Amino acid sequence: MKWIGQHIFDFISRFRNDVYVDKKFHDASGSAGAAGKILTTDGSVLSWTDATYTHTQSQASATWTITHNLNKFPSVTVIDSGDSVVVGEILFNSANQLTITFFGNGNSVAFSGKAYLN
Repeated sequence: MKWIGQHIFDFISRFRNDVYVDKKFHDASGSAGAAGKILTTDGSVLSWTDATYTHTQSQASATWTITHNLNKFPSVTVIDSGDSVVVGEILFNSANQLTITFFGNGNSVAFSGKAYLN
């Protein structure tokens, strides 16, 4: 880094054409995966999975059970059909499934919307 006046300049970021990828990751079958996929493992097998998952709940319900197959415990953001963020109680059933229960004033509240997992 170099100090110039009131700014600090990082020489690496100034010379982007000097950045090279040494190696591409492949799964056991030799596949390099597709766009939007990440390489994950269950401890013994490598596989390509989606980095994110969007669940659409078209029927109003107070409990949403979501099978996402991300092989992790993702962060969850829920948006109702009116595009408002909703907070629910999340129970991770496994690394590939979760259940969200919604309450309001001590009672269960049913609605439709989307859950974004990453």
